[in-house]
Amino acid sequence: MQDNIYAAPEANLVDTEAGAVNLAFYVVSPVKFFTLFFFTLGLYGVYWHYKNWTLYKVAYNDHKPMPVMRAIFFTHALFSVIDMRIKDTGKDLKWNASAWATVGVIALVTSNVIDRIPASGTMGALFAFMPIPLTLVYGLALLQAQRAINVSCNDPQGKSNRAITWANCIWIFLGAVLFTLALLGVFLPEE
Repeated sequence: MQDNIYAAPEANLVDTEAGAVNLAFYVVSPVKFFTLFFFTLGLYGVYWHYKNWTLYKVAYNDHKPMPVMRAIFFTHALFSVIDMRIKDTGKDLKWNASAWATVGVIALVTSNVIDRIPASGTMGALFAFMPIPLTLVYGLALLQAQRAINVSCNDPQGKSNRAITWANCIWIFLGAVLFTLALLGVFLPEE
């Protein structure tokens, strides 16, 4: 019982019940995560950041900037709070949050810079495809964070969110169309 009758009730945000999924962050299976990330050409990463910050804000009663802004700019901060969550829950997972965040940010920034280089000649064709592996490296960094999230939320395999929904299928289809158009743009001769 609290001494201050006007204080908001305190809730235990760490779920101690074995097997219960705690949604302090966005739980998703690694296979579903990488499928959506790959077929949306990395755009799923923006949604992933947004969803994690939204759930974090609710779970921890956070009043800092909106999750939309955090989805764009705060990768290191997100990885840090995921790491703190793992430590707070006493889970046994060794991962270097700062290193993975750095790898992801460098890959994403480098991909965006290379994407701005005009694609002409042999070197241009090489640069035209460089953003793809760099985007996949960014996805790998986010996947490491996803694994940490799943462990911290008592769902290491992400079983509670492993099914591909009809909305996921629409995003996969749109990403496949965009990827096909990008390939046509690279390989079709200029007039």
